[in-house]
Amino acid sequence: MDKTFVQLDVRNWDNTELVESLYEICETSKEYENDVVEVHQVVDLGKLKNEWRYLIILNISQDLDNLGAQIDHY
Repeated sequence: MDKTFVQLDVRNWDNTELVESLYEICETSKEYENDVVEVHQVVDLGKLKNEWRYLIILNISQDLDNLGAQIDHY
């Protein structure tokens, strides 16, 4: 299992759904279609200027016998 870190900056909570943002982060963190990405922790880093800053810690596991197709995010 690998860990990765993603920074999330939120300027306007009226236009932001945290659950949807976390789902998008998990989906775009996949390298292969069968990867399992789970949010391990959300760390509130505080407010900087007009943005709330969070560190999202993800656990990524892969089935090495059945990776699935590689995902091209571009």
